[in-house]
Amino acid sequence: MKFVAHFFFCLLLLNGSSVQAQLILEKSVSPRQAEQYVRSIPLDERNAYVQNHGAPYVYEEGAVSQTGLTAVTSQTEYAWRFKEHDIFYSYVKAFRTDLIPPPRCSPDVLPDQALDYYECRSAVRAFVQCHLFVFDVNRKLIAVQPLKIPQPDYIEAKPSCFDVHAMAPAQVVKDGMLIVASYYDSRWTCNAGQYCASNNPAAFPDPLYKTTFLVRFDKDAEGKLVLSQDDSCLGSLNNYATIASARKALRKAGCK
Repeated sequence: MKFVAHFFFCLLLLNGSSVQAQLILEKSVSPRQAEQYVRSIPLDERNAYVQNHGAPYVYEEGAVSQTGLTAVTSQTEYAWRFKEHDIFYSYVKAFRTDLIPPPRCSPDVLPDQALDYYECRSAVRAFVQCHLFVFDVNRKLIAVQPLKIPQPDYIEAKPSCFDVHAMAPAQVVKDGMLIVASYYDSRWTCNAGQYCASNNPAAFPDPLYKTTFLVRFDKDAEGKLVLSQDDSCLGSLNNYATIASARKALRKAGCK
């Protein structure tokens, strides 16, 4: 009996689960299986949100870029168990959400502080924001959470999401997910011939910054999944580059 109790205690630890943390990775579904599941979802279901919320960019020659760079190439497809019986699938996609020029492109900025025309054009064209997509077991998109990065003073244009490096249960925060992502100054563009993606180190933005998002999972009165980005614990512009460092910060802050 003691052995059985010890076994289940160890299993809870491996899952990152506790009385406090109810969102866990679903161990019965491998990352490969989760990826196959998400890829099997019809494109219309996966792309409807992007089509409705993306910001098309019109080039001078008339060509239209509908959604900007979809820069996230790392594994973001995972199966999650929530409230013991609900299983969801995650997927992170990056796309352009607005055509608002960065502050330094304003006509009110002093000439010696303003970005030039080409920098402003690149800053708008290259800007993308990462979004957490959540699907149910019926291959339906049920929630989307933009991963918002405020304007840092060390970025001259706009902070543009580049990639996701880790996703895990927050553990110490109830129903929380941690997402480690990287971002860069949207003035940056790949050199000719380089493939702009995280699997090509030669094309990495320089400098590349990292931050961790805390996304809380909840349900409304009708049982619908609700996601929210909580910046009160880690800060809206933190530099936590690993899940471990973010969890440590959550414990130190006493977040629940």
